[in-house]
Amino acid sequence: MKTISETILSFPGLEDGSDFLEKVLVDRSLTGADNYTVSEKRQVELAAADMYSFFVNSYDFTENKLEVKYPRKHFRETAVRLYRANGEPENANALLRKFRITARATNKW
Repeated sequence: MKTISETILSFPGLEDGSDFLEKVLVDRSLTGADNYTVSEKRQVELAAADMYSFFVNSYDFTENKLEVKYPRKHFRETAVRLYRANGEPENANALLRKFRITARATNKW
């Protein structure tokens, strides 16, 4: 039987998120050491969506030949799907918002 923490970290791509997991568990009122049951499925999937959102907004890391990049498009789509499937479309819409910055440059030198 898996614990809630192990279940969340078993989602594809979330195995590196153990540092952020404790915050997500507290935010979702989950105890990571409890055994996972079907009754917690909704909260666990929402916690996984929070983790995917974290990775969408995280930085890439490069040092010499070591490079860590995350598939942000896939993580964003997965988080949106999980949020919508579990009744939090407002979080999904926040991830889909695109910002456009426009400015007007003048020729005054």
